[in-house]
Amino acid sequence: MNRLTFWTACAVVCCLVTTTLASAQGDPQTQNAAPKPPATSAPAKGEAPPGKAKPSQGVPLEGVFSNGFVLRTADGANELRLGASFQLDSRSYFGDSVAPDSFDLRRARLDFNAKMDDFMAVRIQAALEDSPYIRNAYLDLGRGGAVNLRIGQMKVPFSTQWLTLDNQLNFIERPSAEPVYPFFDRGLMLWGNLADATLAYQLGVYNGTGVDVEGAKGDIDDHKDVAVRLFYQPFKQRQNSALEGLHLAAEATRSLTSAPTRRFETRGLVAPTYESLTWRWRTEQVIGSDGRSSDLVTAEIDSRTRLGLEAHYLAGPLTVSAEWLETSYDGIVVYHDYLTGSSRVRREAVLTRSGAIRSFSVWGSFYLTGERKLLDAFGWRQPAPLAPFTGKGTGRGAWEILARYATTTTDAQLFDSTRVEGYRTDQLPPTLPGGVGAGNSVAAAVLQGSGDVREFTVGLNWTMNYFFRIVFDITTMKALDFQPARRGIVSGGNSELADPTVKNRLVEVEHMAALRFIVRV
Repeated sequence: MNRLTFWTACAVVCCLVTTTLASAQGDPQTQNAAPKPPATSAPAKGEAPPGKAKPSQGVPLEGVFSNGFVLRTADGANELRLGASFQLDSRSYFGDSVAPDSFDLRRARLDFNAKMDDFMAVRIQAALEDSPYIRNAYLDLGRGGAVNLRIGQMKVPFSTQWLTLDNQLNFIERPSAEPVYPFFDRGLMLWGNLADATLAYQLGVYNGTGVDVEGAKGDIDDHKDVAVRLFYQPFKQRQNSALEGLHLAAEATRSLTSAPTRRFETRGLVAPTYESLTWRWRTEQVIGSDGRSSDLVTAEIDSRTRLGLEAHYLAGPLTVSAEWLETSYDGIVVYHDYLTGSSRVRREAVLTRSGAIRSFSVWGSFYLTGERKLLDAFGWRQPAPLAPFTGKGTGRGAWEILARYATTTTDAQLFDSTRVEGYRTDQLPPTLPGGVGAGNSVAAAVLQGSGDVREFTVGLNWTMNYFFRIVFDITTMKALDFQPARRGIVSGGNSELADPTVKNRLVEVEHMAALRFIVRV
């Protein structure tokens, strides 16, 4: 997105904000309400009306515990909800895997949610695991009707599995990761519900670089990402219809970018076994450096486009879901650069490629205890147990069995490589003392790993009550294009494995047995 388009979009959003606020203040429910009877007597000067606090005293709050700690006004129009959660994982690996067996504090979150006057809502969420950062920080304006505006840092709308809250995931890990999915980003999003609440839309504009901690001062260039998503329930209003539980979705994002980012490219595509990678990004490599001068391989990207189609079906305790997602790159150019300080002394293009990554997943689940999952435009939600386990000899919780099959295919040309040798002294300006990479070489490529991976997962979930859930999964991955030392799953590529001679080994088959404890309040 260029500057003109960006500022035009912002102007349109500002106009819609005005409309949103006007609609909120002119709520039809308020306008159609019966008129209040006149007061029998006016309060004395300096006194508040009967039953009302003086303005200087504010509005009284009541504290309640309702699946969490809540402060709210008596009319419920204003509320502050405090939440916290954590997830402890136990993972064991088998087959050809070199990933280490681990106990891992997968997630630890603090969540603050507030609403004011029933048309403003704020969410601030801190992620405390690994390297702490702010995850959600946004303001919603609107009442959930046709036009609402979200401002701040939020999830980019794309894929129901991605939009689902981490505490509500159906399996321990999603079938894919960035860059197939987007991530949290800073920007603006219009969203709303149309056609008698059967059609939901989301339209956003974002930096395209990820969360604030990954671009602390803002964007890395002038380009912006645009995202659009439609979520349709064609038979929602047909009660008792066999198709009432059908949900369809279509989505897309478009980004004109300039350089690979840590969030979407250079850390690689995290596999469904979490501690390994489907492939890793190989455009950024150092051939030689003396602290002042650097001989390196780097890349630039013209654009990144995502497309997605989804179909979901819910019928009582049964759920069936399918997603097809594609992320395509256009114009990835790998360069051989020589830098002295911040000055580029020499540059040669050594490789140019375009290609796509495609993810397809289908899964099903069945509640043995009769519950039914919940689904809307913002993702899946797990149901409350019909008979919660209380620890007092009553209730059995909710028991669910699940299975998933997924494929991840990547165009073969993205794995092409070329040998790049460091610049010799005679290839550089005579004023330089010498080539710091002379005699060294690297294999430059866009990707290294597997271009054809199959995944199968079976699971058993027990939701004890609102506060505690246990998820158990067994996952198998296989690289159908495996070639020793050339193609395969990058085992341990996303782990803390200390042995560099073993980490990132290319393997054909990897199995994982994982147990997750989810605690929230």
